[in-house]
Amino acid sequence: MQCNSLEEVRSNIDRIDDGIIKLIAERTQYVTQAASFKKNEEGVKDSSRVEKVIQKVRTKAEAYGANPDMIEKLYRDMIASFIKMEMKTFEGDGKILLANLDKVTTTELGRERIKKNLKLTEEDPVAFCLQKIKDSRCGITRNGKNWYCQIDGITITVNAYSYTIITAHKVR
Repeated sequence: MQCNSLEEVRSNIDRIDDGIIKLIAERTQYVTQAASFKKNEEGVKDSSRVEKVIQKVRTKAEAYGANPDMIEKLYRDMIASFIKMEMKTFEGDGKILLANLDKVTTTELGRERIKKNLKLTEEDPVAFCLQKIKDSRCGITRNGKNWYCQIDGITITVNAYSYTIITAHKVR
């Protein structure tokens, strides 16, 4: 379409921007849904899927007459933002911790600390904590390097990288 003035050019650019933003908002809704189907951090980051998307959009850019390098950069930035958003959603509800319960352990000092804090006698402190974390009533949040699991007046702190139970204590 040939424009007759700068105003007309800008009006068309504004119209196109409006459409792009609506489509990005729609894409965001699907990305948010995708998080619920993923089981672990690798599923969220899925570098092979990212590369397939990049190859697809580069091909489409060439077919439509757009600069493939610019489109790739836009998509890499957009996908990185979506991954960051999806990871916050994924981490926020504890899915990463729940998917890695088989890795949860503690040190000997941690065992003694948990036993003392929770007044456990015969129970294995790791098994006790795992049972609490698995309970559907457990509220799991992540703050920095730790997961915090709250249930039945108890807070269990688990390192998010090593899956080591740091401590468990009764909330006062």
